[in-house]
Parts: sequence; C-alpha cells; structure tokens
Amino acid sequence: METFYQIVKLLFVFFFGFTQFYTPVPDAGDLISTGKTVPGNTEQFIQINADDRGFDIWKPHSINGGYRYGPSIILNADGSLDIWCASNGSGDIVDIVNYRRLYNGGTKSTKEKVALMPTPESHDSKWVCDPGVIKFGGYYYIGYTTTLDGRGVDNDVCVARSKSPDGPFNEKWTGSGWGAKPLPLIEYTDNPECFGAGEPSFVLMDKTLYIYYSWANDEGVSTRVATADITDENWPANLTYRGECIPPKNSGDSSDVKYIDEYGRFVAVFTEKRFSDDSYIAVWESFDGVAFRESGYIKANTAKKLHNCGISGRSDGHISINDPVYISYAYGGAGDGEWGNWATRMHKVTLSLSDSPKTDDTLEKNSDSVVERQKSNLLPDILTIKAEKQVYNIKNSEHIWILAYDSDGIYFPLLYGMSFDGYDKSVINIVGTTIYAVGAGSTYVNVHWHGFSGQFVVHTAE
Repeated sequence: METFYQIVKLLFVFFFGFTQFYTPVPDAGDLISTGKTVPGNTEQFIQINADDRGFDIWKPHSINGGYRYGPSIILNADGSLDIWCASNGSGDIVDIVNYRRLYNGGTKSTKEKVALMPTPESHDSKWVCDPGVIKFGGYYYIGYTTTLDGRGVDNDVCVARSKSPDGPFNEKWTGSGWGAKPLPLIEYTDNPECFGAGEPSFVLMDKTLYIYYSWANDEGVSTRVATADITDENWPANLTYRGECIPPKNSGDSSDVKYIDEYGRFVAVFTEKRFSDDSYIAVWESFDGVAFRESGYIKANTAKKLHNCGISGRSDGHISINDPVYISYAYGGAGDGEWGNWATRMHKVTLSLSDSPKTDDTLEKNSDSVVERQKSNLLPDILTIKAEKQVYNIKNSEHIWILAYDSDGIYFPLLYGMSFDGYDKSVINIVGTTIYAVGAGSTYVNVHWHGFSGQFVVHTAE
C-alpha cells in the first residue's frame, strides 16, 4: 500500500510539484508582558480548568501512524498561535521538530513544516525533540532534548535560534557562539542509564531568562531551573544554576512554565500518571520562579493516556488574564495502547484563583476520547527534504538520492530542481546528483528544493 502512495505522489510532484512549494509564514506581531505585574497573593492558589472536551489538532496517519507531542505554544498579536511539536523523524533520523500556525482558536492552520533538524555528525545528530520556544532580541530561541549516542538516555539540552518562527533553526549554540555544530546548553551529569536532562521551557523576566528543564536520574524526574542575562548575546555561556524547583513526581514528565502578570506568579503544568487511564495535568505555582508549590490540576474533560503537555503564552513566556489561553498534549486514547501513534489535543482553559489548593485528583474524571486516525492523501503534503543518508563516504564518485518526506510519513525521490551549496570545492564537486571526490577531506553539504532545505556530510579519502 505504501509503495502505491509513493508512486502516485512521486508522479504528482514530477508533473505538478509547483503547487506544493512552501510559503513563508507572515509576521503575526509579538505580544509581550503587559507590564502590569503585581506581587502575588500567597494566600491564594492558581486554578486552571479545561472549558470542554477540546479538539484534536493532529491525528496519526492510517498508514504510518506517527505523533506530535511536547507542544510549545506562542500567542501572537493577531490572535493566532505558533506551535512547535516533536514529530517522528525522516529516514535515519528519529525525531524532528515541526511548526504550524493555528488560527480560529486552533481549529484552522497553515501547512506544517519542519523547523528543526539534527546536524549530521554532531551532538544532536540522532534526534531533536521536546521543544520549548521563546522570543527576544529579534530571535526565536528553541531549546530541545538531544543525545550524543542516540540511546534515548543520558540526554542533554541544546538550543538553537532563528529570526522566523518556522525556522530553519540552523544557528545552534556551539559552546562559544552561534554556529552549525551544537554543544549542550544544559549537560547531564548523573547516572548515564537514566533519561537525563531535557524538555526545556523559558520565561523572560525583564532581562533575566528563566530556563526550566527536566532532570531524570535514579531518584525520578524533577524540574530544575537556571537563569541567564539576555543582554549578553552569548547568554548560554553564563548560566546560573538556581536549584531544583519541583521534586520527582508521580510518573510525571516535562514542566511547561509561564508567568501570569496580574496574578504575580509563575505557573507550571506537567502530566501526572502519564499514559494511564487516570492521567491528568498537574498545576504548580511559584512567586520567585524557584520555589514551587502544588496548586491544582486539570482533569475533567481531558483525554486519558495523556502526556507531554504545553500551555500557551506570549512571546516572552507571560500570560495576561485577558488572553485566550490554551493547553495541548499528546494522548494514546482510551483502550489504545499502541506506542507512538498518538493524537494531539487542544483545550481552551480558564484561569482563576482559589483560597485553597486542589490536590485530590480522584474527585474528577477524564473523558473517554479515543484516538482516531486520519486518512492518507494521494496529493503530497511535503514537510522536508533530506539526503538518503546523513553521512557519505566516497572514494571516487557516487550518485545520491534526495528524498521528500510528506505529512503521511511517505517518502519518494526528487528528480529535478535541487541545488547544492556550502560545500568545500577542494574536497568534492557535485554535478546533478552525483558527488565526485576532488581531494581528501570532509565537508558539509546543503541541499535546497523550492523553500525546503537539508544537510549531509561527505568524507573522501586519498
């Protein structure tokens, strides 16, 4: 069946490919802190409630399944929502980060696009996932989880930047500046057989950036926080560790943190009892951004087997109580235990303050929403392009395939219209899609096709 779709889509792109080219997303205007920050009343507790059963903004495909999880959501001045999610990868890449802009309260969207890809033969060459995005100084900064060896443990946090929300996020923190080959923003130092560090989230308070991240070791999954001064362009080089702010939780995962201006407090949301029929979203709060306390939970109307959630905020990580606020998460659905085939749900939520915390999650029930799969399309909806392999070792010459990957998880070769640049001409020469060795060495190569880009490495020998 997949071969049939590959052939049809290849023929469609060959004859009508111009209809599938990517159109850049226009500027939607930034929303930043209202400036109405007030001291928070420590005698009250933040509560967040889902207004209804919500709606799916993504469903796994009928052929290859798939997922979109760990959403990071920015509310724009025109009311639209920019959303970044971890996605199943392409070819020899496990995870990537995709971007869309949502309109009409999340019910309509632009075409999805790959915003962040791994860099071959680097610290993040296996996958990039769990995005957290903030904007300041003219850049969108995206923090993400990655690992050097691709085992799924001993992870670190890296960060990249782009002037556009849809990327590509090719400027990555290298340890001393912004370039091509990333090094960690947060490096994990505990038991290497545990998950490690990852799942970052950002809040900007004046000129101080608060960086929240998971730290999963033998004791469980906690949330830690560090700060940085954004007046230094190379702020990742000068982090101040502020401590553990949320202790290991009940099968919880990543905390997404925002600051509510009129309530004078930070709010963190994360999923508890994840992947179970009794899962829910925990709500914690802090008045200094470091010491958090349990405040409430979101369970009524949410789907079962939910995990990896996010809450919307302005471009600097703030929320005004007059803003439309949304939560989103991935879920497996009641009775659906198939790993990696998750839908992504969104709810509009209501914020309020109460005189006491809400901690007994057994008082509410979640919904029996079941994952539905979307039908695959005959027409290709291209997400990204990449070379068949990340790394090539060439003796004399080799023909290479450049593949297009679409939203169904189908891939097919591109037959025309590609261009290559960025490579060392003393090492290789490229004619059409054939690489010729010129001299011994190594070089990165960029490939482009109608607004889509990819990267690979070529090694040549004497």
